[in-house]
Amino acid sequence: HHLCLRARSREDVDKVAEKLEAMGAFIDRGPVEGGWAPGYYYIVFEDPDGIRLEVNYVPGKGLLAFEQPLSPSSDPDWDQNSPKF
Repeated sequence: HHLCLRARSREDVDKVAEKLEAMGAFIDRGPVEGGWAPGYYYIVFEDPDGIRLEVNYVPGKGLLAFEQPLSPSSDPDWDQNSPKF
């Protein structure tokens, strides 16, 4: 679906947005806060070939910060510790 790159700060996501706007890139959405994880902040854009890319910031360990990590998948068989993933 798309490739994600994790930023070190929200400010880095904003800097990417500024650069993309200056380049006239197609920004699909963002920068905006999302509900995927606490503090999730991201921008999604397309490269010249239409490949969707995302730069996001998630504070700390994100979903792995909880004793029982939240599953980003609705698949009941999803297991982050499984070697098949």
